[in-house]
Amino acid sequence: MKKHWTLTALIALTAGTAHAAGTAAGTVITNTAEIVFTPEGSTTPNPPVPSNPVTTTVLPVPSFTILQNDGSADVTTPDYTRPGQTATARPGDTVVFPYTLTNTGNVPNESYVLTNTPDPSGTVKTPTGVAYYPASADTSGDGTLSAAEIAAATPITSISGVNQDQAVKFFQVYTVPTAATNADKYGADPTGTRQDNPAFNNDPSVPRDANNSNVTTVDRKDATVIGPKADPDGNGNPTTAPYSSPEGITITPSASDTQTAQATTSTTTITFTNTVQNTGNRADVFDITTATAGFPAGTTVTLLKPDGTPLTDTDGDGVPDAGRLNPGQTADILVKVTFPAGSAPTAPGTLPTVTVTSTSSNDPSKKDDTRDIVNLPGLSFGNPTPTPGGDPTIPGTPEAGQPGSPTSPVLPPSTCTAGSPAIRSTIALEIANLGSAPDTFDVSGTATIKLTDGTSRDVAVQYFVDTNGNRALDTGEPALTDTNGNAVADTGVLAPGAEVKLIAAVDVPCAAAAQTITLNQTAKSPTTGVTVPDTNDTIVVGKTPVAAPTKSVDKAEARPGETLTYTIFGKNTSNANVTKAFIRDTLPTNTTYVRFAATSTAAGTILYSTNGTTWSATPIAAPQADGVTVYAGVDTNGNGTIDTGDVLAPGQSITGTFVVTVK
Repeated sequence: MKKHWTLTALIALTAGTAHAAGTAAGTVITNTAEIVFTPEGSTTPNPPVPSNPVTTTVLPVPSFTILQNDGSADVTTPDYTRPGQTATARPGDTVVFPYTLTNTGNVPNESYVLTNTPDPSGTVKTPTGVAYYPASADTSGDGTLSAAEIAAATPITSISGVNQDQAVKFFQVYTVPTAATNADKYGADPTGTRQDNPAFNNDPSVPRDANNSNVTTVDRKDATVIGPKADPDGNGNPTTAPYSSPEGITITPSASDTQTAQATTSTTTITFTNTVQNTGNRADVFDITTATAGFPAGTTVTLLKPDGTPLTDTDGDGVPDAGRLNPGQTADILVKVTFPAGSAPTAPGTLPTVTVTSTSSNDPSKKDDTRDIVNLPGLSFGNPTPTPGGDPTIPGTPEAGQPGSPTSPVLPPSTCTAGSPAIRSTIALEIANLGSAPDTFDVSGTATIKLTDGTSRDVAVQYFVDTNGNRALDTGEPALTDTNGNAVADTGVLAPGAEVKLIAAVDVPCAAAAQTITLNQTAKSPTTGVTVPDTNDTIVVGKTPVAAPTKSVDKAEARPGETLTYTIFGKNTSNANVTKAFIRDTLPTNTTYVRFAATSTAAGTILYSTNGTTWSATPIAAPQADGVTVYAGVDTNGNGTIDTGDVLAPGQSITGTFVVTVK
């Protein structure tokens, strides 16, 4: 019997089936085919019969990418005009950009060197110190790096041990230069270069990945403001409230970036508080400088910290500063101004000012000024001068032709009674505000006037406004009045540099003795205490003549042998002292000398003489030769003779009694 074979063969020879690039390089793909059949005449299949094995080894196809990509279509060249990441930063800021490197090839355990590719056009500047940090540096897990994390981590220059499809995160970090200007652009491009993998001899070269540029635009806003205390911008906000200096002086800020203090005559130091603020967008150190104007010689300015210690130079540039301030931060500084007590501004109306300047160390072109003003008192009072302010060193006298002038002195009448009117004498004056603030000045004066009776009288000086400036008191010119309620006549408010011309009037009593009257005058500010005396203005009271002595006799008729008594009365009827005063008489013809005696209202010893030269306290004895002249005077200085040292004051007299016998 003939057998029939039925051959059913299933041959699967898939030796050349394609694999994805993700299959690891070096992988061996093995394939074995089988024949399966059932012998003819049988229903039971024979066991499969394998073919010989067929093997295929997967070749390396390396590939990787770094994201974020920029807009460049060429993976080897960055396009900084279309960066993959952007940022805005201040000079000195450190910027951090996250990136991810992924092994998109089929080669395991790959390594990559990290470098930077600058902008090929040079438009975007390359910062120095570009560095790379591993993802492990982000210990907080917030997806970026803080300054502390950067300081604690070690930068990397390569990434290794990356298997296929593995993604490794890393950071590119750089610092914007402190000298960068606003709107400058700085950028970097993390470039990966695959390293040769020694596990594969047939490793092909792989291009680098360099289209990952980032760009940082500089936002530089260096700025500073300095102003009065708690008001750095000087616009009156948040407050313009006055405050007290350490010396107890009230300081008043304004909304015009100034603050003002009023000095008195005893003030020598005023300490202002100024506030500086960093209005920029990065930390800065602000140098503080000062300049003075309008202060007297000897003025000094000292910069202090709030605790009173000297302001120091913290950044080593030789200029004291407010220390390092973060954006928005403020700091107070003290400006201590010391000047001579009672000093005045350098010129009338000048505001003595300390200009305080805050200057950015980041950008010295950024600075701001504020002004600390000390209102110094200033006053002149005295004789009129061509420029504002009388000169008290120049003696003032009544104008020529006016009573009291040396050329036309006051001459009281020879007879004064209780109702006799005084004689008015006037002197031209002027007063000026030489200070730096409006002020009101009290004006007062007295004149001590000796009277002919030996007493003195204080006469108040009256003041009038010389409205036409002619140095004479004219009808209708107003008297100074009290405008500030302290019962003293004053000028009213005078602006800085303003002056008012005055007439000082003194009513000289009729009974004034001959003398030079000195006016003791003072101008004073009740506010500041500035005081200027004027003590050398004078009024001359001239001498009036001495009246003739009177003589009387006790008998109009007499017989021989009878006595005649003559009374001689000599009185100083002038308003001035006279010296070496005596009375004298001559023995009449046809008479003989009996005696001569005298008395006086002046204190002293009566002395006698027959020649007017030799004097004695002993009365003249009889007899005396015909025609003898007898003298009597008062020795007021006690030197035993009658000379110019012997004074007969106004009103004092000498009375002599001369007795003779008719022959």
